[in-house]
Amino acid sequence: MSIKINGYLFTGPFPLPTTSRRANQAESVFAIVQKTGPAWDPVFRLLDLGRTGNKGVVFAEHPRADEWRGAEGTPVSVYLLDTTTQPEAAVDLDKVVNEILANYTPPAALK
Repeated sequence: MSIKINGYLFTGPFPLPTTSRRANQAESVFAIVQKTGPAWDPVFRLLDLGRTGNKGVVFAEHPRADEWRGAEGTPVSVYLLDTTTQPEAAVDLDKVVNEILANYTPPAALK
């Protein structure tokens, strides 16, 4: 399943405890998302957004990982910007982050 955030397609959900992005992988934008509510009417909340960096990232060891875990007792997932289908987004990842944060200040319900 994928999720659109501000018109950008993010792939996921990937489990926070086991997801990483290696240094040899292309840098991307990550979204930390919490799914709450009933299965027939879920609510997705953006908890954090950022760039993976060029040195890679282990999400379970991210400096803000403790802020993501256990939010309201519901597990969180990692979503990654799909730059293969949106190569124009890969050109300026800061622009993508800034555009999303202009519309969603975490924590924010995604619409």
